[in-house]
Order: sequence, then structure tokens, then C-alpha cells
Amino acid sequence: MKKANFYIFVGVLLFIGIGLLSLTNQGILSLDKPYAHGLIDRLESQNSVVAFQNVSVIPMDRERLLENHTVLVRDGIIEQVGSSATIEIPTDALIVDGTGKYLIPGLVDMHVHVVNENELLLFAVHGVTSIRNMWGGMSFTDHLAWRSKIEAGEMFGPTIYTSGPVMEGPPKTMPLMTVYSDPESASAAVTEQIDLGYDFIKVYDYIDLPTYEAIVQTAANRGVQVIGHVPKQVSLERAFASGQVTIEHLSGFIDNDAGEYIIPENELPKYAQMAVDAGSYVCPTMAVYQMYVPKDNLHLLENRPEMTYVSPGMKTLWQYFSRPGAMSNVTYQGEYPARIQEMFIKTGRILHEQGVKFVLGTDSDNPYLVPGISLLDELDYLIEAGFTPYEALQTGTYNAAEAMDKLEEFGTIEPGKRADLILMDSNPLEDVTAVRDQSGVMLRGRWLPEFEVQFLLTGLVESFKPTLIERLWPLTIIGLAIALIWRKNHQNLGDKQDDRDK
Repeated sequence: MKKANFYIFVGVLLFIGIGLLSLTNQGILSLDKPYAHGLIDRLESQNSVVAFQNVSVIPMDRERLLENHTVLVRDGIIEQVGSSATIEIPTDALIVDGTGKYLIPGLVDMHVHVVNENELLLFAVHGVTSIRNMWGGMSFTDHLAWRSKIEAGEMFGPTIYTSGPVMEGPPKTMPLMTVYSDPESASAAVTEQIDLGYDFIKVYDYIDLPTYEAIVQTAANRGVQVIGHVPKQVSLERAFASGQVTIEHLSGFIDNDAGEYIIPENELPKYAQMAVDAGSYVCPTMAVYQMYVPKDNLHLLENRPEMTYVSPGMKTLWQYFSRPGAMSNVTYQGEYPARIQEMFIKTGRILHEQGVKFVLGTDSDNPYLVPGISLLDELDYLIEAGFTPYEALQTGTYNAAEAMDKLEEFGTIEPGKRADLILMDSNPLEDVTAVRDQSGVMLRGRWLPEFEVQFLLTGLVESFKPTLIERLWPLTIIGLAIALIWRKNHQNLGDKQDDRDK
């Protein structure tokens, strides 16, 4: 190897080693599996029978409060709900004292993109006991396998309902999307997704009308819901008439890229009535649009307390590559952030006043939307849009289950329902922020008291710190570069000595 090429090679080696050393020491580059991987095997065994005694129950079937009640859970299912004076608690039950506390069904985030097991943990410990994943197979994640493992008790996390891969038309919005430009191929793809076991079919922005209609019809023939955006070539009227169950991000009402209304603002009540007549639900995901801030205000997002639960690698990705101000399809600067935030709150208020049904969703894991916590933020935005605390909670409990046609499984506190529950220190019907003050969470019958939640969160944060091996392994590359330089210099000295001896 020529001398110049040798030193270039060694210089590159040193640069790589020092760069890797810096990245691993900052926790940006990690060799470990996510903290939550295999977590179910590390948790202590749980009582099969749990009784919440003397608790105020908010069953969410209608607006009411049942004081001094007992909720008895057996094998992950609510067995009894009644006055504490009348329910006999089995001797083998774990008793949770609910005196002065309030019990509601677990919340559902109806619009997520989950690709990491740590995200599943964050959802669960913050009371999000079910999620609707909106892009099956995203980032090569096997959501169907996750769903099965969680149902079988082999994996820790909320119950997953998932769409298949997003169905888009030309031009594709994101690189990994599959484009469908004719009804035949789209219909075949819908059949394939349903056969694989996906729960929903999700449509996106550029599907044309004939292709959209083929998707809807094929899904309807199999009894599977179509959800997602209102494609730009499909009107709101057609989406409502087609039976599309949920409208995400107020698409069809608002052009989110431009920050402008698609329909005349004064006709919002008319279109709201169409939604009511069609039985369609709106999932506004206001939380994601509150993250669109001017660059000068990004530090306000980066310094939010919940960012503690985000890995250094993800923080770096958000800050430098995918933050709202850096996204390519929208200009998120100037007056846009304030305008889009105001539009979403205003439109949400008008649709709600007209009787449109809403479901709760966030669009995590978009930048700065921390799983679980961002759904509690979404409740606050609904209150700002004119919802009462009960109405806001309803979007993430009863309405969510009703929209997915799963009311027989969850959404209320009733015998026979899945035991997904949140125990709170104060009454959320008086102030919805009470949901943030949780005494514990029950996930499919597993009781996680607050101290255990904090233990898990502490473990998650600690897992972001690099291990000794992670700190040291780049030194092998640096050491190799130094060894090559030493060897080269030693060889040069030997050559010079040989020349002198001649």
C-alpha cells in the first residue's frame, strides 16, 4: 500500500473509531435490545384475582359515578361490579384499596405508529391499554406477531389492533409506501391484507376514486373496516357515503399541508351533519399539530419532562432529521404553526357542537409525541375545543371501542369486559387532568401499582446509559489504527537501519 493511501486509510479508521466512541458514550448508538424486550419474563407473577374495593367507579357507559363500589377481576376479565356492601371478595384475591380514588376504563390511542417495544411500555404504564396501529409492517416491524404474543401473555404491552401496510396512490408520500393506481391491484392487495389477519385497511392521500371504491367494496365484502385519510381525489361526501369508519387528522376538512380549509369554513356544520348521518368518526390528532412550532421554539419541546423517556438516538433523529421544521412536505414556519393549531381547535369545536363522534388519537411516534403521555395531552386539547371532561374521556374509551366494533371486549367497566383499568387519585369528571395522577394501571388483569410503574420507568431511563462494552468497543478500532501506525513507523525505522548497514 502506498504511503499516502496507508495514512488515508488509517485516518479514516481513526475517524470512524472516534465517531463511534462519541456516539456510544452519548447513548445515541446502542447495541442492546430495547429495555422492554422480554419484560414480561422479568415481571413478578400476578394474582389471577384482584378486587378494587370501596372505589368510585366511572363505568363510561353514560355519565355517572358509582360510589363505594367493588370491581372484581378474575383471569383478566371483569367478573363483578357492585356495591362494596354486597360483593364478597375471595380469600385469595389481591385487594386494592380504592378509598377516595376513581376507576375508569383504560384509554385507547386510536392513531399510533409503533415500531419499538419501549413504546409499548410507555403506552401501558400511562394508562393506554389498547392502541390502533395505523401502518402494519412499518419499519419492518411484525405487528401481527406482536399482537399475537401480547394476547398470549408472552409480551408486555397494550392490546394491539392494526391496519395493514398503507395503501397509497401515485405519487407516493413516503418512500416505503406501496402505490396502487388501478382497482384490480388494489382489490387484490386488500384481500391479501385481510387474509394475513390485519384488522383494518388504511387509505392515504393519492388513491384515485375508482381505486378507492374498489378498496372499500372489497373490504366491505369481507366485513373489514376502511380507515385513514380522505384521499385528495375523493371528496368528504364520497368518503362518508362509502362507509369509511374514521377520518384521520380532519383530512377532507382541512388541507394540513397548506394550512387551509378544503371546504368553505361556513359549510362546516353541513359537512358535520353528513358525518353524523353516515356514522363516521373523526380522529383529529390535535396533539401532533401542536408540535409544529417555529424553530426558535423547538427547545420548548426538547425540554418537556417526558423527553426523559425518549432514547438519545431518537432525540437526535427528531432534532436533526425529522423535526417538524425539517420535514419536506410542509413549510412549518412563519405563521403556519399558529394557524394550523387554531384551525384544528376551531374545527374540532364546530364538529363536536354538531354532534360528530370523535375518537382519541395522537399520531405518535411523530417527533416529540411521547407514547402514552401525548394521549393525555390530546385530552387537554379536546377540552380546549369545548368537550366536557366526560365527553373527552368518552373518545378514548366507549367511542374507541364502538368505532372498532369492539364494545363487547372493552370500553366500559362491566362484567365480561377485558380488565383494562386506570385508578386515579381525583375525579376526572371534574378535571380531566386527573388522569395524569394515577395510582396504578391494570393491563388485561395485571395490576401495576404506581411504585411498580415508577420502577419500570426508572429502568427504561437507566437503559439509555451506555454499557461498559458499548463505551469500550470503539476503542478496538482506534487501537487498531494506532497499532497500524506503530507498525508502519517501526517498519520504516527498520528499513532506515538496513539502509545504514549497507
